[in-house]
Amino acid sequence: MNRQERFLAALRHELPDRVPMFDFLFQQPLYAALIGHAPEGYNGADAVRCALALDHDGVWLPFGGFTGYQPRYLSENVYQDEWGTTFQKNFASWPIDAPVDFPIKSRQDLKRYRPPDPTLAGRNADILAAAQMEHDSIALLGGVGGPLTTAWNLMGYEAICFALYEDPALIEELCRIAVDFGKEAARRSVEAGCVGIWVSEDLGDSMRGFFRLSHFRKHFLPYLNELVDSIDALGVPVLLHSCGHITDYLPDLTQTKIAAIHPLQRTAGMDLRQVKEQYGSRFCLIGNIDSSRTLPYGSPEDVAAEVRQAIEIAAPGGGYILASDHSLHDGISIENILALFRTGAQYGREYMQRLDSPARKATL
Repeated sequence: MNRQERFLAALRHELPDRVPMFDFLFQQPLYAALIGHAPEGYNGADAVRCALALDHDGVWLPFGGFTGYQPRYLSENVYQDEWGTTFQKNFASWPIDAPVDFPIKSRQDLKRYRPPDPTLAGRNADILAAAQMEHDSIALLGGVGGPLTTAWNLMGYEAICFALYEDPALIEELCRIAVDFGKEAARRSVEAGCVGIWVSEDLGDSMRGFFRLSHFRKHFLPYLNELVDSIDALGVPVLLHSCGHITDYLPDLTQTKIAAIHPLQRTAGMDLRQVKEQYGSRFCLIGNIDSSRTLPYGSPEDVAAEVRQAIEIAAPGGGYILASDHSLHDGISIENILALFRTGAQYGREYMQRLDSPARKATL
């Protein structure tokens, strides 16, 4: 199998020749070590080169800014993006900075608000660059924000919580903005060469989901479902990135056309064995290698042991892709990152060969 075939086979719950591998490449020193330079900003060509150096089978290529776009800097490390959200950079935030102020604080703000135009030229430039370069058939995966993610960046979580009781229609109008933009972004990403689309939609913190199920079902799930349906209609799988403890939402998510769930965050109580037993026949599972404890603080041997454990739990029957339970962020040593994927490449192939043998199949 080539890389794309391997990645897509796992999404279909087929047995690939090796457990596929993927991650979000969010550390500049990693690029410097593997491809010889640290990019100033996340870009498709460097992401492909870095992913291939790690023997990955998929790479994330988000829908970007339009040709000539530059953020508006308010100070040296504070800037405003085209959505009007204010972000602050720090030494560890690359490539996704933290929002510190939001453009919509009232209905009056929403009346004046004009969302970005997804049809502007250049937004899919990184995807086109990746598709046109030599990429060893790696699966090119686009990315769009989910309705909650976009509403959060426009309004902030605290204001959303108040609006759920005071003006829930305001939240739904922000979700509509998100879905309309996301639909077009996904369509243009697929046209440019993406074979799958990530929807980024964090639904919980390390203890619990962000919302009551009744609020989630009424105000967010219909919009998420609409976005997912529109991407599925493009003929590509939908991969949900949702950090935190999302167990309570999984039964509802099974009713959508989402193909894969990521990252199954260990420090948020996402138990890989439990999720595999309950939902492994419905979702491809991606992640679960601890990026908060084992990867930054463990030894390469600790990392390798966790990789083997995850493969043994989630690979039977297909439907598992090896990855961290968030991203390859600052604070994780290059040595441990290499241990993660070297072990995954070797043990992931050995284990799948055992699964594919007639004797092994008879025992499953």
